[in-house]
Amino acid sequence: MQSRSRLIVLSALILLVVVGSVLTWAFENNVVTQSSSQTVEVDFTEGSCKQNGVTIVVDFGESSEREPIIRCASDFQGSGWEVFRATGLIVDGTKQYPSGFACRIENEPSVEDQNCLDTPNYSEGSWGYFIYTAELGWQVSGVGSAARQAQCGVAEGWMFIGPGKQDAGQLPRPIPEPVKCDD
Repeated sequence: MQSRSRLIVLSALILLVVVGSVLTWAFENNVVTQSSSQTVEVDFTEGSCKQNGVTIVVDFGESSEREPIIRCASDFQGSGWEVFRATGLIVDGTKQYPSGFACRIENEPSVEDQNCLDTPNYSEGSWGYFIYTAELGWQVSGVGSAARQAQCGVAEGWMFIGPGKQDAGQLPRPIPEPVKCDD
């Protein structure tokens, strides 16, 4: 009877190791993805902000047939990365940088084109992060979106720069409308 108990315990341990190995493989190969989404109350409108808000522009790039997305996070305070959730947009970081480095926005590029396990390389294409002010227009952000505090009247911009394309000189196409902010 004692050997039967040992056999049951040994079988259970083997099963745990197998299940753990399968789950690890599934996460690493993007068969199953971890969701960092938390329940967040969103208060946004379609289009540029008219007052007291942060506009986000998502330009899928010149080779995409998708229309750019422009949304306003009303009375928003937080990082450039948090604007995604505040406007109900889906963003995936990489396994190495789960927040701050956008690998996929609104399911672009597809999982088949990029697995987001690591930072996409030149041949895969990647998302560029930009800031728009009425005075300077679109500028490449000097810091990552998780480290940058979004500001009322300054738009957050993302543009997909396709595989093998140079990013120099490419800027998001939509121009946000000026925002009036209360001081």
